[in-house]
Parts: sequence; C-alpha cells; structure tokens
Amino acid sequence: MTKPTPEKAARPTLTPAIIAAMQPGVELSDPDYPGLRVRCTGSGAKTFFYRYRGADGGLRQIKLGEFGAMTLAGARKALSVKKQEREQGIDPQMEKRKTREEAKRAREATRLTTYTVGDMVQHYIDEELDQQKRGGESVRLLNRELLPKLGARPAAAVTRKELQDLVIRPTMARAPRVATMLLSRIRCAYAHAAEQGRLPDDHVSPTVGIKGAAQVRRKRAFSDSEIAMFLRWLPNSPFSLSVRHALQLSLLTASRSGEIVSARWRDIDLDRGTWVMQETKNEEPHTVMLSRQALEILRYRRELHPDFVFPSPKRKDRHIAQKAIGLAQYEARQARDDQPAADPLAVSWTTHDLRRSAATGLARLGCPRVVQDRILNHVDGSVSAIYDQHRYDDEAREYLQRWADHLDALLVPNVTALDARAA
Repeated sequence: MTKPTPEKAARPTLTPAIIAAMQPGVELSDPDYPGLRVRCTGSGAKTFFYRYRGADGGLRQIKLGEFGAMTLAGARKALSVKKQEREQGIDPQMEKRKTREEAKRAREATRLTTYTVGDMVQHYIDEELDQQKRGGESVRLLNRELLPKLGARPAAAVTRKELQDLVIRPTMARAPRVATMLLSRIRCAYAHAAEQGRLPDDHVSPTVGIKGAAQVRRKRAFSDSEIAMFLRWLPNSPFSLSVRHALQLSLLTASRSGEIVSARWRDIDLDRGTWVMQETKNEEPHTVMLSRQALEILRYRRELHPDFVFPSPKRKDRHIAQKAIGLAQYEARQARDDQPAADPLAVSWTTHDLRRSAATGLARLGCPRVVQDRILNHVDGSVSAIYDQHRYDDEAREYLQRWADHLDALLVPNVTALDARAA
C-alpha cells in the first residue's frame, strides 16, 4: 500500500502558529478556505496569496498581504472580497495589471509634461556636445536661439508650426546659415532624447518637414588689388593683435582659421619651419610648410604662452575661439552712428575667403593642382593619387614661400599686381 504524500494526507486547519513555524520554501493551503495559500520565502517572510483559474482556464494568483502586517483572519477576509469580485465578472489579477498600467501611463504623462525642451537640450549638451571638439558653438547657439523661446515647453508637446514660427523662421530671416545649423542641432537633440527613452516611442520630432536654407557654395576670392588694400589696412584695423595675426597666417598658409587658433607649440618646429596639424577636417595629420613671413609672426608670439599659439585672454588653459575672428570681422564691416565701416573692402568677405584667396593666388603663380591639394590638405581620391606616393613637401614649401614673397611685393609701391597684368 502506497504511503500517502503530505499533500494527500489530512491537512490540519491553518493556524497562526503553523504559519509562524513554516520553513523557507514551504507553501501551505487553507483547507477551510479554498484558494487561500501562504508561502515562506527564502528570507523567512510569509506571504498570503489567492490562487484561482481565470475565465480562460489559466492559473493565476494575486498577493493578499504579508503575514504579520496581515493576520490569518485578515487574509481570509481579503480572500472573500476577491471571490466576490470574481462572481461579479472581475478578474482580480487582470484588474491589478490594468490598475498598474493606468498608473504607469499617468506617471509617464506626468513625466512628459515635466520633461522640458530645456531638460532635453541640457542632456544633449552633457552627453553629446561636451564630448565634441567643436561642440561649444552648438551649445551657444541652442542657449541663445532656442531656450529663451521654448525652453520651458514640454519637449514632447512642441509642434512643428510652433518651432518654425517662433525659432527657425526669425533666425532664417536674420542669418540663414545660422538657422540651418540651429535646425540641425535641434534635430540631433530630439533624436538623442528619443534614443535614451526620454520621449514616447511614437513621438515624431517637430523638426520633421522643416527645411534649412539652400546651401550656397561661396566662390569669393580676393584679387591682388584687394589683398594689397587688405594688408595695408590690417595693421591699423580695429582687430586685436591675435585676430590680425590669425588672419595673416590664414592668408600665408592657406589654413583654416579654426586650425590656426587651435595651434599648439608642441606641433610647431620653428627651426625646421614646419607645423604638424594632428587634428584636421579630413582626420589626416597634415604638415604645413612655414614661409619666412609666417615664421616671423610665430616667433613674435612664442613667449605669449607656453602651450597655445593663440591663448585665450580670459582662460589661460584654452585658445581663443574661432568665433572671435568671425565676430571681429563682422563688427568691422558694420556702419554705426553715421560712421562708415572700418573695413575698406567693398565686397563682403568671410575668414574662409582668405584660404580660398591663397589657393587662387597660388594657382596664378603657376602652382600645380597636385601641390595645391597638398598645401590645402585635400584628399585626392583618383587612381593617380593611389600610385603617386610622393609627399610634395619641397614643392609645397617652395610655392608657399613664393606666395608669401608675392604678398610682400604687393605692398611695395609701383608693383603691378598679377590680376592687373593679366587684364
């Protein structure tokens, strides 16, 4: 005869003493109250729960309370309430899930109303822009153009019309290129917030459908006569010495203004006349061959700072911002209080036009295109470039020196400029 298992043996009526004596891993039912069970967890806590079958036949259970905080009598009373709910067609466990999901949705709605554009932008700055080498300009742009108008608005509630009317269109009317950059940064901020789960899964960014300004490729290059006028005016211009030197070096080396202001002495060899750029636009190291005129400017600046060629006057651990050059150039072109602009050039220009002017001047001096590309650090993707591994360092040095000498010659009276001779 088979010995009855503990489950099949006569089960005593559940009492508080029996529950208190339960060991971890033990689970008991209450024979007088079908469906009521108590389980002892690994930590020794005893939990009352109601086990039942749903309308679909699935076995479910719902917690009633913890033994101690809830008495056995209280658990039996709670069981009765749950059974009454079932008689009314309410599934206790499904109702609990429904209540939990509604609470979650309410919390999510509250979170979304409190997660503002300002919060979103700050997260984007802290987690993305601060790690980017040139992220400072984007930070200033967002803080200046976006946050004063929409910073307090819930990020998920901003509409495309609202963003366009309050932020993009006014900026576009004033500065199309800035507006396009701003739109790009806002788009990135929304994308970052969505990736981090801070916006609803079905959220559509308000930037969708908004177009930036059409990209216009600038072709402005100074003529020799304009260069002569510019160089004669520069020493008496309202620019600071650092801005004047940066503009001169841009013209002498055909380098980008951002690369010039971030130059460090550790990368410059004044004896050999070389400047090795470690970080460039195409992410390839680039050696600039320095003319005698460029070296003269650099030697003048050598004692200004042990690390940076163009140290910031406010932060000794940083170089001046590229923006400082553009702002100074912009200010010099503004006429105020019935006073003409300080800049003598009739046609507007940007700092990048100096690099283009240098490349154009080199071409007029007969510099071959392959040497121009070497000087400008342009990547040649042609088949010929794959086979031609010559560095063209000597040729670059020769033509940059010829270009620097030509700039000096433009300042000598009675010397005819190249463009005038060609005309």
